[in-house]
Amino acid sequence: MTACCPAPSRNPAFDAPHVGDPLDVAFDAGVNLAYAIAAPTVPPKLTEHSRRMAQRIYRVAERVYCAVGYALANIIFVVGDDGIVVVDVTEAVTPARRIYEDFCSIDPRHRELPVKAVVYTHNHTDHTGGVRAFVDEAALEEDRVEIIAHRSLMDIVINNANLVGPILGTRSAYSFGALLPPGATGKVNAGIGPVLVSEPATFFAPTRVFDDRLDIVLAGVRFEFRYAPSEADDEIVMWLPDLGVLLSAEVIQGECLANVHTLRGTRYRDPVRWYQTIDMMRGFKAAHMVPAHGRPVSGAAAVEDVLSVHRDAIQFIHDQAIRHINLGMTPEELAEAIPALPPHLAEHPWLGEYYGTVKHSVRQVYAGQLGWFDGDPASLDPLPRRERTSRMVEMMGGTGVVQKAAQVALDQEDWRWAAELATLLVRLDVDDAAARGIKATALRELGYRTVNTNWRNWYLSAARELERDYDDLPFRGIAALASQDVLRAQPLRNLFQGFSMRVDPVRCANVQMTLTFRISDRDEAYGLELRRGVLRIHERQPETTDIQLALDAATLYSLLGDMANQLPANLANGSVTLERGTLVQLRAFFDCFDRPPQRMPALAAR
Repeated sequence: MTACCPAPSRNPAFDAPHVGDPLDVAFDAGVNLAYAIAAPTVPPKLTEHSRRMAQRIYRVAERVYCAVGYALANIIFVVGDDGIVVVDVTEAVTPARRIYEDFCSIDPRHRELPVKAVVYTHNHTDHTGGVRAFVDEAALEEDRVEIIAHRSLMDIVINNANLVGPILGTRSAYSFGALLPPGATGKVNAGIGPVLVSEPATFFAPTRVFDDRLDIVLAGVRFEFRYAPSEADDEIVMWLPDLGVLLSAEVIQGECLANVHTLRGTRYRDPVRWYQTIDMMRGFKAAHMVPAHGRPVSGAAAVEDVLSVHRDAIQFIHDQAIRHINLGMTPEELAEAIPALPPHLAEHPWLGEYYGTVKHSVRQVYAGQLGWFDGDPASLDPLPRRERTSRMVEMMGGTGVVQKAAQVALDQEDWRWAAELATLLVRLDVDDAAARGIKATALRELGYRTVNTNWRNWYLSAARELERDYDDLPFRGIAALASQDVLRAQPLRNLFQGFSMRVDPVRCANVQMTLTFRISDRDEAYGLELRRGVLRIHERQPETTDIQLALDAATLYSLLGDMANQLPANLANGSVTLERGTLVQLRAFFDCFDRPPQRMPALAAR
């Protein structure tokens, strides 16, 4: 089925040069959520990059549409004979619904076709969070729609949500500028998209998973799914052989250098697997490539060009990092020795350092291959950071001398040195207003001068942290990456495992106690056995238990944010029953765990 409406009007102010054949704009919203106005606090190249993010839906080929500029990630629609396949769903329901409405306005026949399948190309929230725009529980229960992903996706979702969700939430907010105002002195764009939409994410677990490949017909269209480890370990791409279209997911991270390492934090991204995946994709000889971020590319030569330069850039980062590692260089020295790509790659329009940088990527290779130790035994057991800083400042002449030097560096626009000197003073006294002010000013000036959006957002977010803009900001803790949908999609055992990371070994040094949760509507029981600083999870009724609570699954999910503080009210209203033990024992058990933090972890002011 092909669309049959007239060509839409276009806003030429949002046009930007593009690699490949001319783009077919099927719908132009006439807006750009990125900040695309020239300003002295925004490098011109970054302003130019924003102009690539106009909110449009492109008709890539017969049956294939790509919505760009509505959120951080794209949505791709493949129009079949009797339904639609949706590839990725952005991070939130609101932009996903807006995209669907605009997509249906292209051709009213689109609305008549049901969504037959949703594909998660990988686990990141900007590709899964808007799923409720297309799927609900009834559709899943009645098998009217399926959700396709790699087999490992759920394991990664569970790890991120239960183990490092709180800190990833904070670091993601810094990376994407979620706490910054948009505009010339705040967030300009998100590198791989105009903006990360801040809205609670939705989620459903996949209903069809595969390992290495899956060849299937969906809505009358042939799909060849391939495992594509790259920026995520669960990444998948799709080849549509009858249409000559490659859906490249986030193997190609939009119109910029890929984040071989992400500053928000993640497990090691293996560059070798990544460029080998790109070589696999080059084998399709695609006429069109549709990435999960950035505009599509049409024309076989252009597709090959973009794929080739990306694989060469990633291999260059890896190989040169290894070359210098073998010469004995430390991570810091790697960033000095390999500051950029060679000119023929650095100047390519799809390799600007708007998202990834060579400097932070080569340090990732060191960590992935050798770990944290830099080879100097002085690093094995150094003085505690505060003591070391105190001695350094004293040796430099005291805090007054260091503050004066930091101010001089600031006046001379030596921003990096001013930030380093002020950091010493902040480490000694986090309430030193003058030091915080110097460091904030230096970081802000650094942010205004970098084309990399991650670096810019970290600089500017940290400056606001130092100026105490975040002191009273509510912190969502585990909810930062674990919405109710994410929690409900995983086994209960994994949710209880999250308690293990909050055990305070000092408070429970001599405590041996077991708390059992009996899930009344599931005929399941889980025992939390606290053994002097270690928590073991039992997936059945323990032989002996000190305390036992009975509750249904819905109540359990509602308590996960702060169980210790919420339990008394639930015991009082009868939604939780104390079947064994006493309230005194129950309080003693929960006293062995950290309470959820009430503010974000300090990143720059510490």
